[in-house]
Amino acid sequence: MVFELPAPELRGSESLVGCIEARRSVREYAKTPLPIGVLSQLLWSAQGITGPDQKRATPSAGGLHPLHLQLVVQHVSGLEPGTYEYMADSHSLKLVGDRISGKTMYGLGIGDQPWLKEAAIVIGVTAKLGDVVRHFERQPPQGERGARYVYMETGALAQNVHLQSTALGVGCVLVAGFDGARVKDALRLPSGLEPTALLCIGQRRGV
Repeated sequence: MVFELPAPELRGSESLVGCIEARRSVREYAKTPLPIGVLSQLLWSAQGITGPDQKRATPSAGGLHPLHLQLVVQHVSGLEPGTYEYMADSHSLKLVGDRISGKTMYGLGIGDQPWLKEAAIVIGVTAKLGDVVRHFERQPPQGERGARYVYMETGALAQNVHLQSTALGVGCVLVAGFDGARVKDALRLPSGLEPTALLCIGQRRGV
């Protein structure tokens, strides 16, 4: 089942300087659902098509674009809880799995990270890591250069989402401490995809 997302807003955002100054990691969220329009804007800022030849919002070494987004929806207006794949080409979501329990979401983190179960959405950033490693295998250090590029790209994507969240007035925190095997199982990732980051997003508590 595929869900078309609202078109992203390309004008009238908060100033970039203001968003950089105001950006903070937010770990406490209200139970208020995230509007579907906000979700659309966040996904576009992460991996949206921004130009000809499938140019993306995030820079990518060699133009390989190995990153893929798996979305855990917990509280979003107009969407049933479940696991979705973001399809950048059509700016849409494909339902790939049922609701994930709060206990399972909490168990993805290393240590006490309740925001994993409390966020309205958790964006799972995943990558075709092996493909990139092989593509850049001639660059020293062999077997490592491609992986470095993937994590640089993940960082760029995460910052895009952080700044877009700030502009939209919602909270976001990057989670790097997670159990990779549990994330792969929960997000139903195929064998070629490896998780590189989790982004928890929701309405700020007390706002």
